Amino acid sequence: QEYGWIFGTSITEMEIIHGAFRTANPNALFLIRDPAFLSTLPDEIKDNFSESTGDATVKMEMLKKCIKGRFPESRVVSYNCQYNGIDAAANTVRVKGLEAGSIFVQSVLEFFKARISHQYPLDSSSMDQLEVIREAHEAFLNSRSSTVLGRDEILDQIQDFVCSPGSGVPMVIVGVAGAGKSAIIARSAATTVNKAQNHDIPGGSNKGWNVFYHFIGAAPGSTDLGFMLQRMLKELKYVGEIPADTESLVRLSNITLSSPKLEPTVLFFDALNQLDKSKESEQVSWLPFELSPNVRIVCSVINGTPCHCSLAGRSVQPKEVLCGPLDLPSRREIVDQVLTKFNKRLDNIQMDCLLAKEASSNPLWLSIACEELRVFGLFSKVTEMIKGLADGLLELLEQVLTRFEEESGGHLMVATLCFLECSRHGLLERELLELLGEDETLRPPAEKEFMEKGPDAAQEISKHGKNEESDQLANDLSKKLHVTVEETYRKTDFDKKVDDEFDVDDIEDKDDAKASLSKRPAPLPAAKWAVVFRSLKPFLRPCGDSGEGRLDFYHRAMSKAVRRKYFKSGSEDYRKYLYTWWHGKLAEYFEQVENHDRKAEELPYHLEKLLDHSRLARCLLEWPVFEKLSSDEHNIELLRSWRKAGGYASAATLYSQSLEQLSSNTSDEEVADKKWRVARFLCCAGQYKDAEQLLSGAIDLEEKKLGARKSKMADLFQLLTDIKSEVSKLAEFISVNDTKKHYDVIQIALKAISLRKNLKGDDNKYQLGLIELRLSFHYGAFFRVGRQYKDLSASDSRIKCEVHCHNALQLFQELGDAGHMAEAYQNIATFVYDDTDPAQTKWYKKALEVCIQAYGEYHKLTARIVFNMGIVIEYKNKKDSYKYYKRAYDIDCEIFGPTHPTTLRTKAVIDEPAFRLIAEEIELEQGKSL
Repeated sequence: QEYGWIFGTSITEMEIIHGAFRTANPNALFLIRDPAFLSTLPDEIKDNFSESTGDATVKMEMLKKCIKGRFPESRVVSYNCQYNGIDAAANTVRVKGLEAGSIFVQSVLEFFKARISHQYPLDSSSMDQLEVIREAHEAFLNSRSSTVLGRDEILDQIQDFVCSPGSGVPMVIVGVAGAGKSAIIARSAATTVNKAQNHDIPGGSNKGWNVFYHFIGAAPGSTDLGFMLQRMLKELKYVGEIPADTESLVRLSNITLSSPKLEPTVLFFDALNQLDKSKESEQVSWLPFELSPNVRIVCSVINGTPCHCSLAGRSVQPKEVLCGPLDLPSRREIVDQVLTKFNKRLDNIQMDCLLAKEASSNPLWLSIACEELRVFGLFSKVTEMIKGLADGLLELLEQVLTRFEEESGGHLMVATLCFLECSRHGLLERELLELLGEDETLRPPAEKEFMEKGPDAAQEISKHGKNEESDQLANDLSKKLHVTVEETYRKTDFDKKVDDEFDVDDIEDKDDAKASLSKRPAPLPAAKWAVVFRSLKPFLRPCGDSGEGRLDFYHRAMSKAVRRKYFKSGSEDYRKYLYTWWHGKLAEYFEQVENHDRKAEELPYHLEKLLDHSRLARCLLEWPVFEKLSSDEHNIELLRSWRKAGGYASAATLYSQSLEQLSSNTSDEEVADKKWRVARFLCCAGQYKDAEQLLSGAIDLEEKKLGARKSKMADLFQLLTDIKSEVSKLAEFISVNDTKKHYDVIQIALKAISLRKNLKGDDNKYQLGLIELRLSFHYGAFFRVGRQYKDLSASDSRIKCEVHCHNALQLFQELGDAGHMAEAYQNIATFVYDDTDPAQTKWYKKALEVCIQAYGEYHKLTARIVFNMGIVIEYKNKKDSYKYYKRAYDIDCEIFGPTHPTTLRTKAVIDEPAFRLIAEEIELEQGKSL
């Protein structure tokens, strides 16, 4: 009806006319077989490949002639092929000339590559990591916000909350698993985005409202609290240094979300209970007790979870909205809508039977039940099927999983579910196929077998796949790296690693070792995977970009059901063993993968779960893994992994030794870059001596062999300034012995400024402000020493301190960075004015006021300012001085803990005899007042 029939033509000819000929479709390619092929065929089958009548032959020749006249030669390709016998098993003709590399195959491949590239050209520009994650959350929002039934009242409450004056507390959507909280958050976020774009939210001034949303579990890394807070701060355009450790991020989050200076912002957080388990995530300590008047926060949690209890237990409770059971009309609408898509429906009796189940009030249960009914093939037994549906979400999911096992893949189905459950952020489809390729080895020992083996059973994972060649290779490489930890199995393709990074002439049987290490099973055949995937598809979703191919459970209830069914049976020891077994399989696989981003993302996680610290250290020493994890986005993970792999001191030793072993064919540029990256990481880890040594080597290479590129030299000297500065601050007080230290830092900082000042962009401006700030501190410290050193006098250093303080202030004022402005104020108070000048106290108070406004009470800068204020008045009013020292000590305890060197330094002051007497006096006064 749409195109109409053309009399006298075949269906194939009509397809050619409508699909290609009429519009000269540029996506059409014609491959015409050479007629000589017919002469190679036996007579008994020749009729199957030729026209049956003379008219048909004439029409075919005319069609070919029309095609050649309509399309260019490049898109009408002639190819040759020859008869090659009969395949008896398949009863088909075998043909030569269609194999890989033939004209036919090459023409098809090149044509499709060219047309796809033309229609969907690749963007050569690299996408910012923040943009990648943003798109993943946006894709999740779009998928979950499309249909939300029966929740109009809650949606209205959320919009009223967003558009009303700030109450200082968040709104929390509370409900059981599967109640539809994610859909509510997604729809509300989408609605709020539209309102913000149209300036329909009151109180947004001329700039309007920013809207941020974060769906926990929707993208790689989204379950990590530190990663979530880093992303939030970047999206909120926080100006200043974003820390790498979770504790500092929690403090900065509190400061930012409570600051009255924050631009009007609405934030949505879905499924807070799904954040990786930690004290900070369960206590929701990153969320301030009182929000800024410019902030609205809407979040969702499962009721009764630790984070829900923490929020509900606050002195000022959040506005809680219950996402309760669906009403009957909404349930009916969901059932009708789901089944109608597949031309199915329930009669009234069947509908009543389904909705009579208590669990039907849960949207997720209802959609899963409808999916079960959709695939059920016996119409006469549908009512019986409905009655047999488990009346509980997890119970129904377990019932579904049992059916999957029986009908769709058996142990392969179980392995797929267990791999997805134990993965960190889902798995690529290709990864699943390769993991499932070891078809017959994907059955963990039964509990009886495990109990018979006892404690030795767990060691089988480490022994699996290990042989003499891999032992020998691993041992030799271990010696090369001076790694003293015990090595376990390793099945990695060492071709590049061995040949490029090590002198392997002394490794015996290298080729045999490589061959044994590089063996991989073939991927699971597509036919077998199709059976598994077809059943699981409704319960999976792409994690992240929909084109990425990474699969994960659509809802975390599926994850809970998998844990209950496959990881909760048997004794506690056996349950732990099952997790270890599957994590071991994943670790073994990711040690072999060539995709270093995926290796960096997954392998350390599985080795941490296995408590295999030696393999974890080896993983972190691989350069591609290190470069991925040492980036600003993942630095938290690298620090955490090294704490578990032996500590920061071990990291410093091993990275330094690994750098020494770089082969001669590694370029100087690559060596310099690696040294700079490692030095930067070690500076974050407090390993200053090793960091400085590596950085000096990088500077030497840059100056002597790489042309002293200005931007690279600026980065190198800035990092050297940071390292030297941090080392100098380890001293308890400024003393005469530190004159040379401060002078050296000053010279390095001046060099860094001269390199940085002509570079463009806000980031360079920010980095320049940091160097100016450090330089002002060290000029001031030099002035306090009061001695001439080389060409620098104390009086000159005081003047220069003030100049660089004001340089830093100007830069940070332009950037709106109040925290670093407070630090500049402190430097002015400490070094420009002396104890006898009342202006000093004024500047300290200004610094403290701005610091608390920017960072809050519990921040290391607050502690430093308060401690310095104690020093200023110690000889004027010892009692008030003690109060400042005690306040600094309390802040240090909260931030660093009681055993940190900074805390111990402050404690040493308040433990002096004079201050102990004051402490006792204050305690007596407080006791009397009670």
